[in-house]
Amino acid sequence: MSVTAPTWSTTPVEALPRLVVNGEDTGVPLWTARTRHQRSKGLLGTDGIDGALWIPRCNWVHCMGMRHTIDVVYATRSGKVLVVAPLRPGRIGLPRLRASAVVEMARGEAARLGIRPGAVLSAAPVARTTDTTD
Repeated sequence: MSVTAPTWSTTPVEALPRLVVNGEDTGVPLWTARTRHQRSKGLLGTDGIDGALWIPRCNWVHCMGMRHTIDVVYATRSGKVLVVAPLRPGRIGLPRLRASAVVEMARGEAARLGIRPGAVLSAAPVARTTDTTD
């Protein structure tokens, strides 16, 4: 079975916020690594990712033990993209001192979504459905 979500996540995909690029909701599910365990585990143990992983308080990542290449997006606290770089398994990314967050996604996904230096990333709130049964 292929694993395409962080192994530490128990949140259903439909309950996740979505990645927003320059004010446009991409529809891409967005996991956020909030705890030390989640941050250190990241995408280890996955075969890819159907969405993106936001890692706050982070300015460099590695792909040691990973099975797939990812796009790494380095962003400022306000979400402004500084650098987009691919990272292959077994490699260590360069630290970006001005970055305060990293977003990891499948290789080629950043280009497909129009993410480039200067773009602004954020998270769209989860759409709540209301029960209209009488």
